[in-house]
Amino acid sequence: MKMAEFDYQWKHTLEKDDLENEEDKFECNEKRIKEFLEQFKEKNWFFKKPSFKGKVCLDAGCGPGRWTCALQKLNANKVDSFDLSDEAITRCKKINPDAYVFDIMELKENHVYDFVLSWGVIHHTNNPRKAFSKLVSQLKKGGMLHVMVYDKRNDWFYEGYRGEPTQKRKEWNSLTIEKKLELCKEFAEKKGGNVHGWFDALNPEFNWSYTKEEIKDWFVEEGFSKIKEGDMKSNINMNGVFE
Repeated sequence: MKMAEFDYQWKHTLEKDDLENEEDKFECNEKRIKEFLEQFKEKNWFFKKPSFKGKVCLDAGCGPGRWTCALQKLNANKVDSFDLSDEAITRCKKINPDAYVFDIMELKENHVYDFVLSWGVIHHTNNPRKAFSKLVSQLKKGGMLHVMVYDKRNDWFYEGYRGEPTQKRKEWNSLTIEKKLELCKEFAEKKGGNVHGWFDALNPEFNWSYTKEEIKDWFVEEGFSKIKEGDMKSNINMNGVFE
């Protein structure tokens, strides 16, 4: 994705300011924290008690910081957050001074985190499998990685704009911002959701999708145990403990 368009997404396609309005979709509030915990079913690791007390966490591809905020409210000892977008980090810094602009593919081996979260990020890279390994390189032994990626079974809903590169993807990439927003508005009216959500789903240069089996294989190949699948029908939501 062109960075100017990525920044445009966070600056202009939201209906309200992130992290400032209680009703905002990305607001850091109790509803979001509950959603965060529900994905894990409170079965794994530290989730027997809903607290990250003493844990050092990484929010890789944090956007404006909804999960960063959830981790903070769950008493994480420290949360580092990064994203490719300057605009997203400007928003995230409102709640976390340890937020910075960075590319996931530039991560160097640094096993310091108890928990690494990457929500809807690696499927937008040019090499999701490599990006997955980059996340693993940040985990302590016994730490947990949680990823959310697009589920191949739902590509049909996006009418050719998601998954393997298609002619429609090529056509999308040639459109102006104005035309893209117009198309997102049409999708929102026809299928539900809002312009920001559709822009977020359609605009990235890469929109890879996978099967649950493929993602589980990645966890196994990297030496994870206790691999669990979250309860999320529209996307793949999976975590494991790094051995």
